[in-house]
Amino acid sequence: MEHSNTTDSDGGTQGGIMDRVRDRATAQLSSQKDRATDGLGSVAQAVRQSTQHLRDHKQDAIAQYVEKAADQIDRFSTQLKNRDVNELVNEVQRFARRQPALFVGSAFALGVIGARFLKSSADDHPQPASEPYGTSSRGTMDYAGRGI
Repeated sequence: MEHSNTTDSDGGTQGGIMDRVRDRATAQLSSQKDRATDGLGSVAQAVRQSTQHLRDHKQDAIAQYVEKAADQIDRFSTQLKNRDVNELVNEVQRFARRQPALFVGSAFALGVIGARFLKSSADDHPQPASEPYGTSSRGTMDYAGRGI
C-alpha cells in the first residue's frame, strides 16, 4: 500500500516539474516574441527611413511600395505582439499538420537565414588570431612540443 502512495506522490512531483518546465518555456517564448516584435519595429522604421532617400531621388512610385511594405511589417508586428504565446504555438502546430512539407521547408529556410545572420554577426567581432602550429608565446616549438 505504501508503494501506491509513493507512485501518487511521484506522479504529483512529475506533474509539478512538467508545469514548471512548461511555464519556463512559455516565459522564454514570450521573451523571444517580444524581442522579435521589437526587431520588426526597428526594421519597419529603417524601411520607412529609406523612403525619404527614394523620394529625394525622384522615385516616388518605389517609395510608395516601400512605405506599404513598412506598413505591412508594422501590422504583422502588432498582431504578433497582441497574441498569446500558447495561441501562437497552437497555430504553428496546426499549420505543421496541414502543410508538413511547407512547414519543414520554411523551418529549413529560417535556419539557413539564422545561421547566415549569426555568421555575419560573428564576422563583425573578429576573434584573436590563433598561433600557427609549432609556435607559442614562449618561442618556436618543435613537433614534440619542446622549445627550440
